[in-house]
Amino acid sequence: MNLNVERILIIGLGMIGASIALASRSKGIKVTGYDIDSNSVKNAFQNQIIDDEASSIEQINSKKYTKDIDLIILAIPPKQTLDVLNSLQEVWNTDTTITETSSVKNHIKIEGVSNIVLSHPIAGSDQSGLLAADENLFKNKKNVLCNPFNSDKDHYDKVENFWSNALQMKTALMTVSEHDLIFAMTSHLPHLISYALIDSIRLSNNDVGDNAGGGIKEFLRLSGSNPEMWRDIFMLNRVDLIKALAGMQVSLNNLLELITETKQIPDIFSHLEILKKELDEIKSYKEDKF
Repeated sequence: MNLNVERILIIGLGMIGASIALASRSKGIKVTGYDIDSNSVKNAFQNQIIDDEASSIEQINSKKYTKDIDLIILAIPPKQTLDVLNSLQEVWNTDTTITETSSVKNHIKIEGVSNIVLSHPIAGSDQSGLLAADENLFKNKKNVLCNPFNSDKDHYDKVENFWSNALQMKTALMTVSEHDLIFAMTSHLPHLISYALIDSIRLSNNDVGDNAGGGIKEFLRLSGSNPEMWRDIFMLNRVDLIKALAGMQVSLNNLLELITETKQIPDIFSHLEILKKELDEIKSYKEDKF
């Protein structure tokens, strides 16, 4: 099997899919695109984001059609990923490698397949859609690979080589359970908190006007992300998200007790010193881990 990726097919031409297309074409890779929205495909072709168009999943689900395609990439909402993978069974166990881009993986359960490797390019934006595409979105970013189906080494190497060489990303390998728990804590929980914070301001009935500082603006950016996609992520990764949220609640309760001076405090310390220590520990963890 040739491990070089010379032609790819991207299913889903939103911001992620279109950005992959632009970055790939800049490296001389030929890109065929498909999207359930035919206008997105038309616009992608007219704007030279893709080289060729695919008309349907039925067309793609063919060994003859995909025989010259090295890699198929699904860049679609997580909830749709398994359905589309199951719609491509004619391409299973062929020399064409298949990967995807979801930030949650536990629901992707398939048996008897040797050419599917899961990917999570850790790059994004609060913007969405074809016009938000960015050729440099993935450069020097990290991509987590998962291989729950024990795919053939050649297929795994092809996916890793594509992300590393064509898109200039750093890659790492995790199990699905490791991946979903880590990103429940580092990605899904922050988005959930952003929705909660903005909602708490709304429910307070106070008009903050133009008095939002830099911190709240970052929460606003997060809460402005595609609500449909994040609803699916919250539901699909709810078990790990509940674990992460429970840990967050413990930390919030600890800080609340310190701020309100309800925690038992030794005489030699003031509550402000205890609070500073707690905040310093949080800051240190962030600097060490991220």
